[in-house]
Amino acid sequence: MFFKKRSFHTLLAVTLALPLPTMVMGTQAAYAENANDPAPFIAAKVVNENAGKKVLFDNAHGETSGAADWVIDGGFSDFGNALANAGFYVKELRKAGPITLSDLQGYDVYVMAEPQFPLKPSEQQAILDYVNQGGSVFFVADHYNADRNKNRWDGSEVFNGYRRGAWANPAAGMGAEEANSALMQGVQSSDWLAQNFGVRFRYNALGDINATNIVSPDQAFGITKGVSAVAMHAGSTLAITDPTKAKGLVYLPPTKEAWASAVDQGVYNGGGVAEGAFSAISKVGLGKAAFIGDSSPIEDASPKYLREDTGKSKTTYDGWKEVDDALYFTNLVNWLAKKESYTSLTEVPGLQLDQPTKLLAMENPATSTEPQPEPWAAPDPGYKWWDSSTYKPGSYGASGTVPSNPTYSSVHQAVLPNAQSFQIRVVADNLAPLATLSNINVGIYLNGGTQVGQVQNADGTWPTAYGYSNSFSMTADAKGHATKELTLRVKPGSTGAANLRIRQGSNALKTEAVTLDNVAAEPLPKDGPVVPATTSISAARAAGADQLVTVEGVVTTQPGAFGGQAFYLQDATAGIYVFQSTAGYNAGDKVKISGTTSLYNTELELADLVSIEKTGTADLPAATEVTALSDQNQGQLVTIKNATIKNVISATPTGSFEFDAVNANGSTHVRVDGRTGLTQSAFPYHEGQTVNITGVSAIFKGVYQLKPRGLNDFAIVDTTAPVTSFSVDGTAQQSGWYNQDVTVTLSATDDSGVDHIEYALSPDQWQTYAGPISISNEGKNAVQVRAVDIYGNVEQAQTYYVDVDKTAPTVDAQADQAPTASGWYYQAVKVNLSAADAQSGVDRIEYRLNGGEWQTVWGASQAVYVGTEGNNTVDVRAYDDANNVSETKSVTIQIDRTAPEIKLTQDGGAIHDVLADGKLNFNLRATDSGSGVAALTLALDDKTIASGTAIDASTLTLGAHTVKAIAIDNAGNVNTVSYTFLVDTKVTTVQNLLQKLADNGEVKNHGIQQSILAKLNTAQSFLDKGKPDQAAKHLQDLQSILTSYAKNGNISAHAGDVLGAQVAYLLANGVK
Repeated sequence: MFFKKRSFHTLLAVTLALPLPTMVMGTQAAYAENANDPAPFIAAKVVNENAGKKVLFDNAHGETSGAADWVIDGGFSDFGNALANAGFYVKELRKAGPITLSDLQGYDVYVMAEPQFPLKPSEQQAILDYVNQGGSVFFVADHYNADRNKNRWDGSEVFNGYRRGAWANPAAGMGAEEANSALMQGVQSSDWLAQNFGVRFRYNALGDINATNIVSPDQAFGITKGVSAVAMHAGSTLAITDPTKAKGLVYLPPTKEAWASAVDQGVYNGGGVAEGAFSAISKVGLGKAAFIGDSSPIEDASPKYLREDTGKSKTTYDGWKEVDDALYFTNLVNWLAKKESYTSLTEVPGLQLDQPTKLLAMENPATSTEPQPEPWAAPDPGYKWWDSSTYKPGSYGASGTVPSNPTYSSVHQAVLPNAQSFQIRVVADNLAPLATLSNINVGIYLNGGTQVGQVQNADGTWPTAYGYSNSFSMTADAKGHATKELTLRVKPGSTGAANLRIRQGSNALKTEAVTLDNVAAEPLPKDGPVVPATTSISAARAAGADQLVTVEGVVTTQPGAFGGQAFYLQDATAGIYVFQSTAGYNAGDKVKISGTTSLYNTELELADLVSIEKTGTADLPAATEVTALSDQNQGQLVTIKNATIKNVISATPTGSFEFDAVNANGSTHVRVDGRTGLTQSAFPYHEGQTVNITGVSAIFKGVYQLKPRGLNDFAIVDTTAPVTSFSVDGTAQQSGWYNQDVTVTLSATDDSGVDHIEYALSPDQWQTYAGPISISNEGKNAVQVRAVDIYGNVEQAQTYYVDVDKTAPTVDAQADQAPTASGWYYQAVKVNLSAADAQSGVDRIEYRLNGGEWQTVWGASQAVYVGTEGNNTVDVRAYDDANNVSETKSVTIQIDRTAPEIKLTQDGGAIHDVLADGKLNFNLRATDSGSGVAALTLALDDKTIASGTAIDASTLTLGAHTVKAIAIDNAGNVNTVSYTFLVDTKVTTVQNLLQKLADNGEVKNHGIQQSILAKLNTAQSFLDKGKPDQAAKHLQDLQSILTSYAKNGNISAHAGDVLGAQVAYLLANGVK
């Protein structure tokens, strides 16, 4: 695992200011080494409503461990000065043992920032008593495992009261000496923070995120007024466990971005309110508390101390200057310092209480486990966090100095003036870091020992005699370098050789020969440490790690593009990463740098800078085309060509992404850092595209990676043919067919530019496109198109079809049966409608009956049934797929399904029986309201007779007869009527027939007639008397007579037949 504050330069994009000058607090310099030295303070700089209020910063629990430097004259100096500017008196708490209530009383606000020493129960009680009595505490934690002194406790665990996975034994995993140390004695596990303040720091670890979910000021006691964001750079959140005590003020947006070195999932609930508050407040007793899950937004870039474990310098960052960090924390302390008597948030009118944060099962204090072994890295050899005697000189708490071999020198012009004052610089090097040299003095004397020099006093006055100066002190910086600039003058007229001596007390430290003469005074050159001579970057790389080198080159990447103010530097031989925090440099600056080479995540870099100086500007070196990244091109601008983008993934910080660039030479891993200004969402290229990529050849944890500086480091490789667009100016029907001439317009696009477009109206008969193409031929017109770009990439031919149909379809309507000759149908008729279209095809048929509404039928045919009697008109038309419409065709269908009506009469009346001596006259008439009567037939006993013809009944046989009439209309409908009637007879009828026959000459003489008549009369007489039998006997006799008369010629054979038939009929059917 790497520690957050060192990794900040790869995770955070901020703008850093130049380091602040040494901060003077009150009348003393803010330098101190351990708890025995006076604590620094900053007096209030204004008088306002905070007058008399005091803020105490804890430095009794390892707040300067590791890379932390959370003191008011170091990494929290901007915070301290801001509070002084707000009217507060600010002081540091220094103490070697446990804090007590008396240490805190008298202060309005107590700030604890990432304590590394666990709190003892007595200290927890002191803090709780302090708050209950009206004091306020600001608890500043960090991400889980921010274990700066590698003692297995981080700040959030110290505040919560228990170590993750060590509830049963707070010293679990420690050796005997460590576990029995004074700092561990009496430490007990408890859920102290949650039980007393209503919050618990969660052991999550989120990445670089701006917390923009800010509670409105009216629900945040005004603390968030003017605040829109607070920055997080690897931090944690707080669970609200008791909403009556605690309330969240600042929350993260929804996020999945975990810190890259999180030991578990890092993000517990997807960010947002569910993740817990990034910053919260609490009301306990008469006092208050505030909490933040990250020190990054409070720190600044001016660390004071060296690391206690290595003695190396620290690097901190200007988080204080990010977003609204400074405003938020100043507001927060103002609220903490305000005395308010309510003891519960439930007492605040209108305040909306939070809901308790839902926790994961693994967050139970008593059953929690360590996700990974602790500490996260082994302590440096000899370093014991619990024993300050092992701390390196220059760190807070160090008790001794290390042997050194100081060197002394002076800086001055070549010849010292003897007629005017001039300056010299006394220089001491190789001192213990931050050590102070006292009782130093300087003098100039001639070879014989005569003093000829005077050194101006601190108050600007001059000594009255020539000799050594008053004593002064020199304090070394973190590199063991100390200087003092003095103004001198020599006795007028002194010329030639002399000696300049530096002493400590009366002991000579350095004596050097100088020359005196009447020359002009010259300004001193800029101070700088003793550094090696300038070497090439390739030589510096070859020397390996932990070497102090001086190199000069051109800044090739914009500072901050990969975090902090770091950049890559390149000369004609090689390149290297420079890890530094001074702002003001830009790509193209030529700089000279002295610093120590070191390996970080396997990348050789230049860090712990001794000096950095801009010497000019220069053109950026041209990128070298390479086939692969290697040790030979590390730190240099290189270009990988013809690489296909593959395996794109998101990365941290937000917006960053990585992918593999694959070409014929292999695969190169590419990391695009969002802080360059190019983010994944704005990246215009996509997986599968081929590009040329320029960037810095780098390495991370053994994996070579190319780091582009921005979008301009990408160039598309045009292996892609143009794409032609095809447009038609006409309006196509829904089917895609056009019913008019159309004009085709072609256009093409290409990343590199289109050279020309080609088209073909016949297969592969290509022509160069010069303007719109007119298409007028009916049918499916195939148009091939392709484009050629300026690099000769030819588009694969595309074929478009322009379907033109300008001709309307044809339509027909046919009955499925023939009508009668007169054009009539006697039944319903099926009319088959059909349409045809030779081009686009028939889309639909429309028809109507007798002028009614048009009916639509999709397709080319339809059967329509017509059954209404009378004259019917069927109209039909058709549309094709090009929406052309045919002419309307009409067909007439005449239907008569009703037979004619017949009226048959006999002698003007109904059909009736007749006597044989009568006549018959049948009259036939027929009517038809439809097609009309076409034919009439009248038949008597199946023999046609004419209507109105008189028929002698005697010509008919006696008995039943049938008369039948048939009427047929023009549609072929037939109506038939048939009647049966009798031709009857009786004695009187026979008498009448005899007379007719006689009148016709068929009876020989009157006597014969009278003979026959006598028989008939006799029979009639018996009938009249009711004696039919007697009448029958006479008729029987008559039968014989008639037969004889006919035989003898007395009556005609016809008469014999007629009269004989009549008599026989009477005898057979009853005489009447």
